[in-house]
Amino acid sequence: MKHVPNALCVIRIAMIPALWIIALMGSHAWFAGALAFTWFTDAIDGAIARRFGGESKFGAKLDSVADNSVQVSMLGWVYLLRRELYTHYWYLIALLFALFAVSMILQYRRRAPLHTYANKATAWILAAFLLYTFTFGVKVVAMWITFGTLTYALLEGIVLLAAAPRVDEDTRYLWQRRNWVRADRPPAGSEEPNR
Repeated sequence: MKHVPNALCVIRIAMIPALWIIALMGSHAWFAGALAFTWFTDAIDGAIARRFGGESKFGAKLDSVADNSVQVSMLGWVYLLRRELYTHYWYLIALLFALFAVSMILQYRRRAPLHTYANKATAWILAAFLLYTFTFGVKVVAMWITFGTLTYALLEGIVLLAAAPRVDEDTRYLWQRRNWVRADRPPAGSEEPNR
């Protein structure tokens, strides 16, 4: 069971070409179903890793590669299946893409895949929004909520990666004290008193 989480990440990566084919065929319902399965593998891989002792730095990085590959592809899938989002809200998509690109560059430079609470919550909100949108069409209020949470999660990641002295796969939120303590110094109050 220790290798199942990594296998789920590989399945998620392998689903990307299939999702492209379905999107090119224009099948909204099939696409939504395949995307839901892809996101299901993302939802359970970490829980399985924690439950069966399969957590690893490699697994965290593989999970980030799988997540980021799906997210980058999402831009094309939205264009193919719900082009009206690009027509009416191109400036929001451009802003999110720019923030995402900066976040990816910083993650690569810091070698720190982020799994913050904001990223996790945003993934669920984005999943619900996109599954609904691909199946039924765009709901403007849901779109603004989704874009707002995405913007916050991306900005939080950028601030962490650009400014926090300590960031790793265990970083959960911006104000987590451990992020702002330099790695070469012990946290305040933990030093031995002078005698």
